[in-house]
Amino acid sequence: MKRNPGYLPSEAIGKRVRVRLEHGGEGATDPNPMSPPGWAADGKGGCNWRRSGNPFDIAEYEVIQ
Repeated sequence: MKRNPGYLPSEAIGKRVRVRLEHGGEGATDPNPMSPPGWAADGKGGCNWRRSGNPFDIAEYEVIQ
């Protein structure tokens, strides 16, 4: 996994990502088997890449689609 730079990484534009949060947990995923894996990196409902010191900030990410 790569460290969150604090802004949308160019490699993640239009993709989905798997994330690890600052508190150490993995980002929750939708248990519905028809839902796409991971989180949308951008767009409506996309990730917040800013780093504010919150334990729910994205610490690391991995592009998966």
